[in-house]
Amino acid sequence: MSVLKLHVFFRSTFLQLLLLGLCVSSISFSTPSDCEMLIASLASPKNNTRETFAKLKQLENETAQGSLIDFQKKATSEYIDSHNRKMEMALKGVIRPWFFGETGGITFSEADHLVSLIMYHPTNGQAKENTFDPNQCYGFCFGRATLIHNEAVRRRVDPSLIRKIWAVGPTEKQRWQFHVATLIKARDLPTWWSCDPVFDIALDVQDWILRMKKYSDDGRMMFFVTEANRFSVYDPRPYSPVDLLGDGKTDYYNGYFKAYLEYALQQPDPKPFVK
Repeated sequence: MSVLKLHVFFRSTFLQLLLLGLCVSSISFSTPSDCEMLIASLASPKNNTRETFAKLKQLENETAQGSLIDFQKKATSEYIDSHNRKMEMALKGVIRPWFFGETGGITFSEADHLVSLIMYHPTNGQAKENTFDPNQCYGFCFGRATLIHNEAVRRRVDPSLIRKIWAVGPTEKQRWQFHVATLIKARDLPTWWSCDPVFDIALDVQDWILRMKKYSDDGRMMFFVTEANRFSVYDPRPYSPVDLLGDGKTDYYNGYFKAYLEYALQQPDPKPFVK
């Protein structure tokens, strides 16, 4: 969670190539400039949204093209309630057969594996977050969502089956203005898994929404589902290496993403979820 302005997120093309380990064996990625060069070359947009999720995309186009916080603040309580109902209905869709009856998605155990992985990741976890965020300004929910997205793609999860869900509205008596988690389509079920280390376990997205509503300070929490490549609650722009890795002089996130990227690039390919 965070009230500070964030920026952007990894494009699906970047995630697919970067974290599948292409070229890692022959190139050393040990400095921010190396990461920036690779990110810049792979950050081009790629539209692979499935028609199955047309309602989710429509809602995103209608409500999530600017600041989600500003949109929520200006919306009436009646509009928020109506929007949330539409969002929850759109999340209940079943994937149409892709080819030869294969529908994709992941199981609960696979989703829960991603949650545990990031909870205890060498570059994440509470102790590490305190190092990167000693004043507890950021919260790093956006960081954990980014890492889980990356790790899902490393395991060959179809990027079109990954989303972000944003719970927007004040919580903990105005301390935080939003929370975000990664969604991954459930295999053979009409729902999505919310992979959110805050709850220590993967959750059905409907359960996650109910739990998040309990944290609302004013009962006006509004939920947005966006493409996974959105990183900022304030801005839908695509991810930029400068935002995540700094400009060579300063690093807004104190090396959080640099540490993760360098670690991930050194690891062997994990066992894929999708065979």
